[in-house]
Amino acid sequence: MKFLIAIGFYGLQPVLWVGVIRAYLIHTNRLNRERKLFRSAIYDQFYEGRHFVRSGLILGVCLSIIFSWLLVVSAQWVILYEALILVSLILVPGQFLGVTAAVIAAVVTMIMPHIPALSGIESWLNHLGIGGQAVNPLNFLLITSLIILVTGIFIRFNAGRFDSPAIARNTRNNKVAVFPFNELTVIPFLMLMPGDWIKINMSFIPLFQIHGHAYVLVFLPILIGLKMTVAKSAPRAFFKQLSRELIGVAVFGIGLLVVTVFVPQFTLTALVVLIGAYYGVLGLARRRDRHQSFEYSEVMDGIRVIGIQPGTPAAKMDLDVGDVILTVNGIQVTNEDQFYRAISTSPTYCRFKVRDRNDQLKMTESAIFKNSPHEIGVKTYAQSFE
Repeated sequence: MKFLIAIGFYGLQPVLWVGVIRAYLIHTNRLNRERKLFRSAIYDQFYEGRHFVRSGLILGVCLSIIFSWLLVVSAQWVILYEALILVSLILVPGQFLGVTAAVIAAVVTMIMPHIPALSGIESWLNHLGIGGQAVNPLNFLLITSLIILVTGIFIRFNAGRFDSPAIARNTRNNKVAVFPFNELTVIPFLMLMPGDWIKINMSFIPLFQIHGHAYVLVFLPILIGLKMTVAKSAPRAFFKQLSRELIGVAVFGIGLLVVTVFVPQFTLTALVVLIGAYYGVLGLARRRDRHQSFEYSEVMDGIRVIGIQPGTPAAKMDLDVGDVILTVNGIQVTNEDQFYRAISTSPTYCRFKVRDRNDQLKMTESAIFKNSPHEIGVKTYAQSFE
C-alpha cells in the first residue's frame, strides 16, 4: 500500500491518464456530431488535445514557479481531492468539478477531526500512514483561488475560438444552432506537502528541511475545465467576458485570504462564499446568454452561417457564425442549391452580400477553389437539416 501511495504522488497518476482519455472522447464526439450535421467535420484536427497539453504545461510551469514555495497542502487533502476529481472524470460526463472537488476536500479535511461521523475517514487515512503534521487552512483557500484563476485563463485563451455547432430547439420548438465549449486540461502543479509521515513510512523518498520541518515536493495534477453551451451570444465575446469574471472571482478569493489572515475562524465560511461566487458567475453568464434577443435560427431571406471550415476560402472572408448570406455574385439565395449554383456562376471568385447579427450589411469576397464550389467552407442550416 505504501508503495502504491508513492506511485500516486510521484508516478504518472491515474487522473492524468483519465483526463487524456476524457479529452479524446470529447474530440471523437465532436467529430461525429460535425460529420452527422455536415457530412464532413469542420475541425478535423485534435485541437482539444493540443489545448490539453499546451495549457496544462504552460499553466503548470507558471504556477509552480510562482506559488510552489507558498503552498503547503496536507496529504489528507491530496488524497481526497485526487479521489474526487477521478470520480468526477469517470462518473460525471456532463461537468468538470475541479473547483468543487478542491472545496469539498478542504472542508472535509478541516472538519474531519471535529465530526464523529467522519472519524472513519480519518482512521482509514491514519491506517495508511497518512496523517501527522497539519497545515494552515489558509492554504486551502489559496489553492481554490488559484484553481479558479487558471480556469479563467484557460477559458480566455481557448473558449470560443473553434465554433463547432450543435442543433437544439428553442422555446417555440424551432431548430436553432448552439455552440458548446467542452474542454479540459490537467495541470501538473509542483507544491509542498508535510513530510513527517513520509519520513516515517517511506524513508526512500527524499525530504528537505524548512524551519525544522520536513517537506516533500509533489506534482499534484489539478483538473481545469468547463462545459458550457452558448445559445444566443457571440461565443468568443461571451467567453472573454466569462473569463474576466472568473479572474475577478479569483481576486476576490485572494481578498478573502487576506481577511482570514486576521480572522482565521472565517476560513471555512470564506471557502463557502468563494465557491458560491464561482457558481454565481457561471449562473449569471448562462442567464445573460438566455436573455439575448438573437438566435442562430433559420431565416427566410438568405442562409444562416453556423460554421466556417478553416483553410477554405470562407475562412479568408469577413464572415462570422450567425451571419446571413443574402446574395452570392449578385444572385439572391435562400437555400443550399441556390447558394452553390450562384457560386458556380464565377468559377474562380465569389462575392457575398451579408447581414451580420447586428443587422448591419457588409460585402465580402474571395477567390475560390477552381471547379470546386462545394469546398467554399461555409456550413449552413441547409446542410445540417437534410
